[in-house]
Amino acid sequence: MGRRNRGNILFDGCWAHVISRAADKRYILKDYEDFEKFKALLRQSKKQFSYRIHHYRLMHTHFHLAVSVENAPQFSEGLKWAKWSYARYFNLREQRFGPLWRDRFKSLLIEDTNYLMACGRYIEGNPVEAGMVNRSEDWPHSSSRYYTLNQADELVDPYIFDGGPIKITGSAEEYFTRGHAIGSELFKIHCQEIFFKDMPVPR
Repeated sequence: MGRRNRGNILFDGCWAHVISRAADKRYILKDYEDFEKFKALLRQSKKQFSYRIHHYRLMHTHFHLAVSVENAPQFSEGLKWAKWSYARYFNLREQRFGPLWRDRFKSLLIEDTNYLMACGRYIEGNPVEAGMVNRSEDWPHSSSRYYTLNQADELVDPYIFDGGPIKITGSAEEYFTRGHAIGSELFKIHCQEIFFKDMPVPR
């Protein structure tokens, strides 16, 4: 069965977890300058295309964003522009041709700010789980320092978190990266009924 058009998943005013990976697991963010270049492109993109980034993590081969989307088509264009601009920069420097990113991007709808915060903690904590750093704030290319150290970060847009901790059963990675929605079972069923009538409800 073909993949659903993401224009039918994201909608104006939604929250979403967005993931995009490099083709062939290539290291496309190699050094400090690469990370800073991509951050600058994301800052420009979110201002120009009117979306907000609440949590992020940039890795050598992929990135995660937790965003709020004001206008779904504009957001898709904005992320496409940032990735295209970075691919042009990287390919010119490396004197290479061909696609840099594996696909457009994967997106999961987020139910509310409670789940947005839980998703953000997963995003920022993953380098710790991977054994790359001892604390989330030790990874320099994420929003963790903004939240844990109150360090200024122009890429992060604040939001009001108004709930308690979310209990996640099973694998946190699967919960926040698999399926089509992040939230309660009722929310997943609701998304299923609206967007994925011919697909099984993700568990």
